[in-house]
Amino acid sequence: MEKEHMGRKMRGLERHQFIINYLKHHKSADVSFLSSELKVSEVTIRKDLEKLERDKLLLRSHGGAVVNEHLFLEPSFVEKEDKFTAEKSAIAEEAAQFIKDGMTIALSTGTTISRITSRIKDRTSLTVVTNAINIATAMMGLDSIQVFLTGGNIRPQTFALVGETAEKALDGVYVEYAFIGANGFSIDQGLTTPSMEEARVVRGIIDHAEQVVALLDSSKFNKVAFYRIVNIDKVDIVITDKDAPSDVIDQLRERGIKVIIA
Repeated sequence: MEKEHMGRKMRGLERHQFIINYLKHHKSADVSFLSSELKVSEVTIRKDLEKLERDKLLLRSHGGAVVNEHLFLEPSFVEKEDKFTAEKSAIAEEAAQFIKDGMTIALSTGTTISRITSRIKDRTSLTVVTNAINIATAMMGLDSIQVFLTGGNIRPQTFALVGETAEKALDGVYVEYAFIGANGFSIDQGLTTPSMEEARVVRGIIDHAEQVVALLDSSKFNKVAFYRIVNIDKVDIVITDKDAPSDVIDQLRERGIKVIIA
């Protein structure tokens, strides 16, 4: 990526992505170095760093910035499974109410999403599209449910299938509802995840859905992970729990997003 900007002036979003990627690999950078690399003034770089710090994408240090390690933290599925269990179950119960016989739906990876499977086993003529091995396994053997599992490379942390094969498998697929999880959620950054590969597959699912439902327990609010899945304007419905911050709920509703408190 360092070579892409040579010979032309980078725009703000490109500079921001360069800075975050550089910090991911090098842990720190100073203002003068970034100014030279990106061919903009140090004043511009300082403004960039201020913006990125406000968005929780880095931490400013004396003369530069250091990586925000929380962006790249990714607890495994097993580590997350026993946290906020009551909230996740209630959210999954609400989500299951949208799923009717004869529908085609998509389920992304995630500990909350996986809880939907036990609540829809009585549906008939249902088609489930997923890139999650554990979700496909939970649906196997049910004559009334057809499972479409993308191919791809396995991410052991989340049981997700990712990569070009997974992305291409979604070409031409259409679903009525896509139920999506995320590691972080904020008004400014939308749905985020530590994995660029996983974000791309989930974005493909969203692009082929009539309605997008984000399942987010309150611990995900105002958190930002490394890579954006989509902005909030791509989300139609948010299902969360009673501890979700009221100011964020109000902002979502003001933007026309339906919010359900489980």
